[in-house]
Amino acid sequence: MEKAQKGMRDWWKLLEKRGDWDVKPIRPELVAKNLGEVLADDAIISTDSGTITTWIARELKIRRGQMFSLSGNLATMAPGLPYAIAAKVAFPHRQSVAFVGDGGFTMLMGDFVTAVKYKLPICVVVIKNNVLGQIKWEQMIFLGYPEYGVDLQPIDFAKYAEACGGVGFHVEDPDQVRPMLEKALQSDRPALVEVVTDPVEPPMPAKVRWEQAKNFALAMARGEPNRTRIGLTLFRDVLHDTFAR
Repeated sequence: MEKAQKGMRDWWKLLEKRGDWDVKPIRPELVAKNLGEVLADDAIISTDSGTITTWIARELKIRRGQMFSLSGNLATMAPGLPYAIAAKVAFPHRQSVAFVGDGGFTMLMGDFVTAVKYKLPICVVVIKNNVLGQIKWEQMIFLGYPEYGVDLQPIDFAKYAEACGGVGFHVEDPDQVRPMLEKALQSDRPALVEVVTDPVEPPMPAKVRWEQAKNFALAMARGEPNRTRIGLTLFRDVLHDTFAR
């Protein structure tokens, strides 16, 4: 028991350091951690499947009285927004927040108009890295191949929200993440915060298995187009985590 408790204390300490690291491009962990700190005690949080699930599951410390929903075993993309709309209809006096990736959001982004039409002041936080992150890393780690067909056409989600009749915020500076989240949560209209994040930030497992390391090396050797950036990011993260402990 003491060993397990010490392991969890070390784990939370590491996640705390990762969530506070204000480098550019913005790390998605920082967004999830700041969101958790500004949410109301009875907030309802909805999310999608993908790397987005990793960031929110690790960095958001759920408090008693809050609720959390995701798509479950089917690993479905896109339900974050409609879940948030449904939650606001069911609990109109509680904060309802969707924490989603740009890939999942674009699949059902038209539903933002529904929130505007029915005057539902939800808050949508979009982690914008212009890539299908989970597929990208699965191709490398599970298959040993370079990423293929995962790049997204960039969309100005803040302007889209405004065009729908809501409020939009665009964030590229880590120092602006928290203030913009607070403004969005205080809005009396549907609000969207798009945060431009690092597309090569890996959702590292707690322990890397040999098969995963081997496939990753194969993907690099086979011509992964972002291998230099990925290598530098991994090296930077290892140094940071080592000294953070």
